[in-house]
Amino acid sequence: MVNMLTSLAHRVLTSAEVVAVTPIGGSAREVTLTAPEFGAWRCTAGQSVRLSVGNGLSLRTYSIWTHSGATLVLRGFSHADGPGSRWMAAAEPGVRVALTSPRGVFGLDPAAPWHLFIGDQTGAVPLLAMRAALPGSARVHGALVAADRIPPLGADLPWCLDGRLLDAVRSLDLPDEPGAAYVAGEQKACLAVRQYLRDERGWPRRSVRVSAHWTPGKRGME
Repeated sequence: MVNMLTSLAHRVLTSAEVVAVTPIGGSAREVTLTAPEFGAWRCTAGQSVRLSVGNGLSLRTYSIWTHSGATLVLRGFSHADGPGSRWMAAAEPGVRVALTSPRGVFGLDPAAPWHLFIGDQTGAVPLLAMRAALPGSARVHGALVAADRIPPLGADLPWCLDGRLLDAVRSLDLPDEPGAAYVAGEQKACLAVRQYLRDERGWPRRSVRVSAHWTPGKRGME
C-alpha cells in the first residue's frame, strides 16, 4: 500500500535538480533548484512546495524564497531531527528531488489598510518574501523571534533574538484599527497570537492568517 501511494504521488510531482546550496546563517540554508517545468509555474509570496524526502516515503513542506523562470529558490533549516531537516542538511548540487507545484493560501491581503508580520525562525522565510512583495508605501508592523537572523529579500522586519511570539506582538505599538496579520512558525505559538488578536484586540477572524510550520512530536511537522 505504501509503495502504491508513493508511486501515485510521484505521478503529480515535478523532477528538479539541486544546482546550488548556500549557508545563510546558523542552521539556515538556501537551496536552488532548476527544472524546465518551473517556467510555467505561477508563484505568489507566502506559498510553499512539498518535497519528496526520506527515500521518497515522506513529503515535507518548504517555503518558496524566490521563483524566476526555470529556477526556484527555497530556504529551510537543518536544526531538527526530522526527514525534512535531514534533507536540507544533506542537499548538494547534482541531487535530484521530486516536488509539488506551488500551493497554499497564506498570502498578502491587498485590501488591508496595514500589515502585521509575526513569526519565528522558520516563519521568517515566507514572511520576509511577503514583506518584500509589498509596495514601498505599505504600512508595516511586525517582529521576528529567532536565534539567528537571516538576510532579507529587500525590506526587512525587526528581529528579536529571544522571547515568545506572543510577547513580541504584545510589545508592538499597533494601530487601533485591525489590519491583516500574517503569523508563521511553531503551531501553538501561532495559535496563541491569533487568539490574542481576536479576543483582546477584537480583530475579525478573516484578518488573521496563520501558517503552522512545525510543532514538537507531531508526525509530519518535526
